Amino acid sequence: MKGNFTRQRLQKFLSYYRPHRIIFAADMFFTALSALAALLFPLLSGYITAAVLNDWNEGTPRRLFWAGAGLLGLVVVRCASNVVYAYFGHAMGAKMEAAMREELFCHYEKQTFAFHARNSVGKLMTVASNDLNGMTELFHHGPEDIMMTLIKFVGAFIILIRINVPLTLIVFAALPILAVSAVKTDKVMERWLVKAKTDLAEMNEQLEDALSGIRTVKAFGNEAYEAEAFFRKNRKYAKSRCFYYKVEAIFYETVSCYPQFLTMLTVFFGALFIGRGALDIPVLITFLLYVGTLAEPISTMLNFMRLFEEGKAGFIRFMDVMETAPAVQESAHPAAPIPGNGEIVFEHVGFSYEEGSEKVLEDVSFRIRTGESVAFVGASGIGKTTVSMLMARFYDASEGRVLVGGRDVKELSFAALREMIGIVQQEVYIFNGTIRENIRYGNPAASDQAVEEAAALANLHEFIQSLEQGYETKVGTKGITLSGGQRQRVSIARLFLKNPRILILDEATSALDYESEQIVQQSIERLMKGRTAVTIAHRLSTVQNADRIFVLGDKGILEQGSHAELLKKGGEYAKLYRIGQ
Repeated sequence: MKGNFTRQRLQKFLSYYRPHRIIFAADMFFTALSALAALLFPLLSGYITAAVLNDWNEGTPRRLFWAGAGLLGLVVVRCASNVVYAYFGHAMGAKMEAAMREELFCHYEKQTFAFHARNSVGKLMTVASNDLNGMTELFHHGPEDIMMTLIKFVGAFIILIRINVPLTLIVFAALPILAVSAVKTDKVMERWLVKAKTDLAEMNEQLEDALSGIRTVKAFGNEAYEAEAFFRKNRKYAKSRCFYYKVEAIFYETVSCYPQFLTMLTVFFGALFIGRGALDIPVLITFLLYVGTLAEPISTMLNFMRLFEEGKAGFIRFMDVMETAPAVQESAHPAAPIPGNGEIVFEHVGFSYEEGSEKVLEDVSFRIRTGESVAFVGASGIGKTTVSMLMARFYDASEGRVLVGGRDVKELSFAALREMIGIVQQEVYIFNGTIRENIRYGNPAASDQAVEEAAALANLHEFIQSLEQGYETKVGTKGITLSGGQRQRVSIARLFLKNPRILILDEATSALDYESEQIVQQSIERLMKGRTAVTIAHRLSTVQNADRIFVLGDKGILEQGSHAELLKKGGEYAKLYRIGQ
């Protein structure tokens, strides 16, 4: 259930310890060793005090020497244990965080475009960074804090109850009262922590949006507008964080007084017992040392409560994402593609983006033969791009069947289907790296020679050679140093490397100037040879050479045929053609 920390989620949380059982066991062992050393220290100190005050004789110096050596040994054991468990704990936490981040990244990749449309990059980045960081602290400090607290509290209680029952009961009777006040304040902290995390995600969304669209921001001169929008989100986050710090300060400063309160109780009642002869001074000193020892587990538990709230809030957000199943699921037993088959078939396909919403496609049926070049045209928003997305199975059809390469797309693995299909889109994404790296993205195993041959086929090689650093030229974030035509040719070069049997051109040249369009069009025509080619277009001038043209309407395919046949028919295509003249 979203937003809750259920039993199933607790089991999932604990499962991340399983691959690190040995490190976890070592971490717990040295944590316990450190706690035991801390417990024995007051006992030996009390022994030394009693020897000095109550039992001084000729053998006392020798006993003091060995007791002092024992204290030194305890200090060494505790310090060494602290170093070891601190390392093991942090190493384990870092490995668990890395595993969770990889799991999260793969889950992001499996999600459909609809998921990424609903969740901004800033929000998803917050889960992968801030939330996972909070969980890491809980993963390794949580068990350590619990182990340390249990050993010290239980151990101190057993030792003190054997020394003096009444004083022990008085000291420990105060602990539940202190715990109740701490828990109540902690609940308020939790609410403000969750709000602060939500505000942080919103701030990151605003920042990511503004920086991703920096060209548009500058083009419209809207720097001040974007700055003000970011300032609002940033100040909202700062405000919620300040409220959290206020409650946290009250919480910690109040609780930091607990050891002094316990010391006061011990001194007051200890003095009464001494006055009545029920207690001697060395025992009181031992008690005071143990009260000081109890201060550390109290602080440790407070730290655990803070880590638990931060880690729990982050884990809930993490699981909310992880439990969002991809809308498109891969077949558990995928079929093998039919070699050489580049056929595409739609059988009475209907589609809507959300269940119960208006249909984008209704009763669409067609067959595209292997090696055939076809185009889809129609009014804006009629569903042309949706058709191409169903071919690549970025979405599943709501009704009917989609077959690619002779197989139902639901029977094929994602890898096999995407290997058959190459897509040239209007919006080309260029990664922040070199030109060579961006072209090689089409086939990561390609040699440098193959990359350069692909660039030549895409009419890009001469331009790259003119650059000072050639193929090693850095292109900047999203290819900001390249023109629209150059980015499009990088995309085409990728597909020459990929060598798919089916090509989808989704308005590939619609945003280019005339000269760039002609260069890119030459590359595309070269790429289309020997492949099944599907063109999505607004401008009919780009599809006149297609073997067949499908005219898409509200009720499916309105008409189909070659450019000349459709003009002669005088139907919807002829109407669109006249409008475009």
